[in-house]
Amino acid sequence: MEQLPLRNIRVLEVAHIVAGPSAGLLLADMGADVIKVEPPDALDPSRIGTARTGSFFFFNRNKRSIVLDMKKKEGLEVFYRLADKADVVVENMGPGTVDRLGIGYEQLSLRNPRIIYCSVKGFLSGPNSDWPFLDELAQMMSGLAYMTGPKDQPLRAGASIIDIGAATYAVVGVLGALLERQITGKGQKITGGLFETALFFVGQHMASTQFGGQTPRPMGERDRGNRPGGWGVYDLFTCSDGRQVFIGVTSNAQWKRICQALGLEDLAGNPALDDNVGRAQNRVTVLPRIEQAARLMDSKRLIKLMADNGIPAAMLHTPQTVLEEAQVQAPHRLMQVKAKDKTLSLPTLPYESSGYSFTRRYDAPFNPGGDTREILAEAGYSIAETDALIKAEAAKVLSVNPNIEARDILGYR
Repeated sequence: MEQLPLRNIRVLEVAHIVAGPSAGLLLADMGADVIKVEPPDALDPSRIGTARTGSFFFFNRNKRSIVLDMKKKEGLEVFYRLADKADVVVENMGPGTVDRLGIGYEQLSLRNPRIIYCSVKGFLSGPNSDWPFLDELAQMMSGLAYMTGPKDQPLRAGASIIDIGAATYAVVGVLGALLERQITGKGQKITGGLFETALFFVGQHMASTQFGGQTPRPMGERDRGNRPGGWGVYDLFTCSDGRQVFIGVTSNAQWKRICQALGLEDLAGNPALDDNVGRAQNRVTVLPRIEQAARLMDSKRLIKLMADNGIPAAMLHTPQTVLEEAQVQAPHRLMQVKAKDKTLSLPTLPYESSGYSFTRRYDAPFNPGGDTREILAEAGYSIAETDALIKAEAAKVLSVNPNIEARDILGYR
């Protein structure tokens, strides 16, 4: 029987929107028992990130939910009892929030020295560490948006890559801390930074700038004319069915093969195009010929022709059409998650193990606090004690109004 690697790890997640829940998602999919601690106003429209939108069901699968009011003494005591037996706490609250609530690392580690505390913040230590921050701001400040958009039109990436990236690197730190704890018996605090993650992503361009002495051209500034650098053939081509295919020729051998496959023998015999420098300098000659050949066949045929000849190529997809891809439909690439009255096909973690595969153990909690009673019972609370906590509104079970459709905020960030 397959055993997930974090099956004996318990995690408390005090997180919202993308960054913190992404860290919880990684740990949950790897087998950890992740308890999502939600606020008593979780269904308030102003509480962004708790609404049961499409993205919520992706970031919060394989988690259980408890609602606690930690501004009440009784609710805080419940959290303390859970934290005393937890291995990891994940949070991405605003600067100073967890300390004000009494659930910061210093406070919890006094009670549980083995606790590993994972924070995902706007900045790591430094002069900006107390600033509020967001994914898109990190892309702007790091130079990533400059590199992505056209000249003078910086553009954020089309996904929350900095939130998710910062969470991923923080989880790498958590896994290291779990290994270290086996030796020392002590926990530690791990912090992931949005800005520093974006900076890491831009590291290759920072290196090129310092080494060559010139600011790199933004990706969006690339055109189909001749290029002084980069690959000569690295572009989208429109096929007879109107779909577009991206083809990248990254070696001289691939250049010979694409010419043969597309019937462009005259180009293959042109010595000016024998290397990438020549092809980059003569794109106005090369690209129209490939475009002409691409328009004579449909996209699937072109993709297969390129694959059969060992030439990198990919269909241009939307988040909807990518579900058609054979690779996406392969076993273990998608996880079926129930979201209200729908079943969503969502990507699994992007790695494989010879020892286990990823499965859905829990759907994302539709009702905040739907697992409150179960979690309290596991923590040793009697039915009467649980009833008293709920009566005092220190713990809650909330119900989503199925007639209310919440806007998915990811498209507006």
